[in-house]
Amino acid sequence: MSDNQYENVFRRKELSDMYAEGEVKPLHDIYLIEDTALTVQELTKKLDFYKEYKKKRAADISDEMKVVQNKIDFFKSIIVSTLKSNKRKSVKFPGSCSASSRDQKPKWQIDDEEEFITVLQEAKKAGEDVDDVLEVVTTYKVKKTEAAKMLSIWESSGKMDGFLKKAKDSKNVVSKTSLKTTVALSFVKKDDEEDEVEDMSIPVKAGSTKKMVDYDTL
Repeated sequence: MSDNQYENVFRRKELSDMYAEGEVKPLHDIYLIEDTALTVQELTKKLDFYKEYKKKRAADISDEMKVVQNKIDFFKSIIVSTLKSNKRKSVKFPGSCSASSRDQKPKWQIDDEEEFITVLQEAKKAGEDVDDVLEVVTTYKVKKTEAAKMLSIWESSGKMDGFLKKAKDSKNVVSKTSLKTTVALSFVKKDDEEDEVEDMSIPVKAGSTKKMVDYDTL
């Protein structure tokens, strides 16, 4: 391992120790911000990987559920077909299971609700009574940016408490976060930069019984 690699490892150890302590405090050298920022970059890549992985797993599980459901329907159809061919409505297998067939009445299903609403509206114009079928629903959606502006005006004008009293529990309607200073990071894109982060082994002194820490898990 080169000197630079050792240096990177020990810088990561300083960050790891600070994270383990759970206390945000200044680094002893402002130039260490670079190492901290690059650590954030690596963790962001890892987070993005997990987000995509989660989406893929969700999609894969959904597809697999459809496959399993299709198999269930298929094998149930085999049972129904077998009962019919034997002119039986049911059959029992003592100590195991039983199977029975029954006829279900055809059911209407709405394949395109939006178009069906149009059909109902036209039917209403023609004199059909569709009030029991067509329900008028009014929905509201809060525009967060505009709401923030309005709440600031209410707060400065002293109207806030008066309006919140109209709610059942005014404490849980709105809240305001405390002032927080954040940081924006930008990284130079290198032509030969690889997406994957190379794992580096952590040097351990001979004879040490301390457990090795994976600083990549920060």
